[in-house]
Formats: sequence, C-alpha cells, structure tokens
Amino acid sequence: MNSMHSLITRLGASFLSVVTLMFVACEKRAADSAANPASGGKSSAPLPAGLFVAEQPAGAVGVIAARASAKAGDRVVLLGRIGGSRSPFVSNHAIFTIIDPSLKSCVETGDEDHCPRPWDYCCEERKSLTAGLASIEVRDAQDKPLAISLERDGTLKPLMLVAVEGTWQATDGGALLVRADHIHKVTNDPLAKYIK
Repeated sequence: MNSMHSLITRLGASFLSVVTLMFVACEKRAADSAANPASGGKSSAPLPAGLFVAEQPAGAVGVIAARASAKAGDRVVLLGRIGGSRSPFVSNHAIFTIIDPSLKSCVETGDEDHCPRPWDYCCEERKSLTAGLASIEVRDAQDKPLAISLERDGTLKPLMLVAVEGTWQATDGGALLVRADHIHKVTNDPLAKYIK
C-alpha cells in the first residue's frame, strides 16, 4: 500500500511540474500577444549577454547530488544532459530540462537503435528520472521570462552535456527549477557523435 501511495505521489509531482511549465509558457505567450499583437506572440528579445561561457563554472555537480543539499535561493552549478522527455525544450519559452549524468540514455546501454529519441531516457525507470531531472530557465536583464526557444538556433541540442550556473528555485511537488545565468557546453563529450 505504501508503494502505491508513493507511486501516486511521484506521478502527481511529475504531473504538477509539467502543468506548471505549460501554464507559465501559455501565460507568457498570451501576455506577449496582448502587448504586441503584430508579433504574433513571438519575442525577438536577445539572450542575456554572457549567457554562454567558454569555461565550465567551478564546482559543477549532478542534479541528484544538488537536490540532496541545495535549497531555494542557493547558487548552484549543475551538470547534466539536455533531455528527460521527447521534447526537452519548451517551444515558446526559454526553458529546457537536463538529466543527471549518472543516468543512461538509450545510446549508452549498448542498444543504439533501440530508441529514435535517446534523449527521452525511456530506458530509465520513472523514479530515477524524477530524481535526476531539473528544469532550466533563462530570463532577461529585467528578470522577465523570454518567449523564445533555446533550441531554435541550434546552439543547444538534445543529449548535449551542459554545466548550468544559476539560482535554485523551489517549486511545488518537488519539481526543480534553476534560473540560469551561465551555460557552458561541455567539450570532449563521449556522446558527441549522437548529437544531431
């Protein structure tokens, strides 16, 4: 019975995380359209200066390790792979998800052709994914959400290993959100050949 209750609690937390992200994205799109009807809800706002950095920020840890000690308002440096779902990027908001590097994508299990989208981590258990998942959000200089996709220009791609420096945000249901100040694309990535 306890395991069933635990499963329901975890599923509820995951559902709440998805609903929260969808709500934020829809709310922002509606606000943009109202403020500038000619834009069709799309923002041409540039990314913050200095968002992408050449050197990896010091002290990077995986999502799972950070969850064990970080709290709302803490500065963190997370290391993770872009992924965790079929579409790890939000199409109209500067949000994407990363997965703890200890978790294995399907290409790391030795069955490269098993999954057409190895960044969805379908070979991992849902419990592990929930514990190892973090949402990363980029805001402008005025701390306003950016209504752009971070995937669109090809700078970031699914399965890419990144280090993200930012502020840990607490959200309901155990969902994790980090407001990013700096993103570093890790070089010498052993999975680079799978990133398209």
